[in-house]
Amino acid sequence: MSQEYYRLPLNFEELLQRRQLPRCSVQESIAQHLYLMLTTHFGESRFDPGFGCVVWQQDFEVMTNMRWKDNVQRSVEQSINEREPRLEQVKVQVGIEDFELRGVNQRIRKRLEVTVRAVLHRTNEPFAFRASLFVAPLAVV
Repeated sequence: MSQEYYRLPLNFEELLQRRQLPRCSVQESIAQHLYLMLTTHFGESRFDPGFGCVVWQQDFEVMTNMRWKDNVQRSVEQSINEREPRLEQVKVQVGIEDFELRGVNQRIRKRLEVTVRAVLHRTNEPFAFRASLFVAPLAVV
């Protein structure tokens, strides 16, 4: 498939100077879009207040119960189904594990693992995406 999608982050200086911006494949473009969904809270996008997922709203809630994990899984799956038309047959898995940060302030944090398996709408090719986020407070790995 051709390189018809722009790679994020966009360099607006290059854009204003009418230079060619870096491109990426459809798989990389979808992965970038999914990553944005995971790291955006509802209401953050002024053009689409429903863009994002519930991780930001549930960040400080009790993460050990199954209901929290199920809520996050449903939210991510719903966001993908509503806002990523290039994917179909979307399956989302969410896992939580303790992660020990060593160093000056040694402590244990929760790490959220999100795995997405789907099929590309145009070609029926399999698609896979995986992201890790530290939660409470949320941070990107």
